[in-house]
Amino acid sequence: MDEPETAPATAEQAELIRAVEQLAQDWIRTRNPATADDSGAGELRLLAVLKQIDEACQAAAARAAVAALQQGADFEDLGQAWGFSWQAASKRWGHLARGEQVAVVISRRNRVHRDGYGEVGGDDQYDADRGAWPVGEEVRRKARYALIAVDGIVQRVYEITDGWEPDQNSPKWHFRGKLLDVPEIAAAHDAGDLPLTPGDSCPTQRGRAYRPHWF
Repeated sequence: MDEPETAPATAEQAELIRAVEQLAQDWIRTRNPATADDSGAGELRLLAVLKQIDEACQAAAARAAVAALQQGADFEDLGQAWGFSWQAASKRWGHLARGEQVAVVISRRNRVHRDGYGEVGGDDQYDADRGAWPVGEEVRRKARYALIAVDGIVQRVYEITDGWEPDQNSPKWHFRGKLLDVPEIAAAHDAGDLPLTPGDSCPTQRGRAYRPHWF
């Protein structure tokens, strides 16, 4: 069994711990002035209040994470700030930031890969855009639009008109739809059904060409 960590790693952490302990002691004196100096149960009261502070910090962190997402941060940014992976950040806070609608977002660099994937242009661009992608069942059921971002900027929008078809060589999926023109995109966006339009910033996220965008 691992022993609890008792020593801070840095002087800054030690200073922060002392500040938190002082906050807890002040809280105890404010709430229970008559028993604040009772040493018999003082450390247990301190432990109980530190538990409350820990829960309050978790709630404050969740609010900060949601606010950061609303201001344009992504889960990789949150993971870096908290000290873990984007997957863990998404698992920890993703449900708080989710809206009821979702769009499929494909982010890529402006290049062509050997297998024909990427910015191939012409009639083949539709097939390059539509998959295959590791899209989950809920997103396949709810998503009405797919957005294609190139070098961090939305370039194309598809309406998913005919659902999804499974890939023949992997557990991934291809959307089936039509490329929208400018008036159709504007109408969908004005109706609140489309979160981004061509020209909007949509940074490529390392290791994630595909991601669901809840809004």
